[in-house]
Parts: sequence; C-alpha cells; structure tokens
Amino acid sequence: MTQRAQEPELDTHGSLLRPPAGAGSRGNAGRRRSALWEFLGMALVASGLCLAVVSPDLRDAVVHTLAATAVELAR
Repeated sequence: MTQRAQEPELDTHGSLLRPPAGAGSRGNAGRRRSALWEFLGMALVASGLCLAVVSPDLRDAVVHTLAATAVELAR
C-alpha cells in the first residue's frame, strides 16, 4: 500500500507543466478507492470480532437472524 507522491515538473521559467503521466488519471483514483474499501472491510471484521468477544449472546442472535433471513430469501 505504499504510494509515491508525484510532483509536477517545472519548465525553465519556473511555471508548472502538466503533471506526470497518470498523476491525474482515473487509475490513481481506483487505487485510492480500493484502499478505502480495504480499510472499511478490515474495520468491519475487527468490530465483528470485538462484538463476538464482548457479547457472545449477541453473536447467537445475529446468527439466528441471518439464518432466518436466508430461509426467507430461499422461498
């Protein structure tokens, strides 16, 4: 997940040229988006594990609710 910053190049007069190839493209946005989804997924898993440890009764209720929902969807 290491990302390098890309600085725009300066021309001989000190004004900014266009940014390097790929710096403003959608390819970088896709990487940022997947890093966000990775973070959100890990946060969801971590919070689920914390709930399972802190409140085992809640875990049983969630499993029961998911099973009942799966049965309803299968009909």
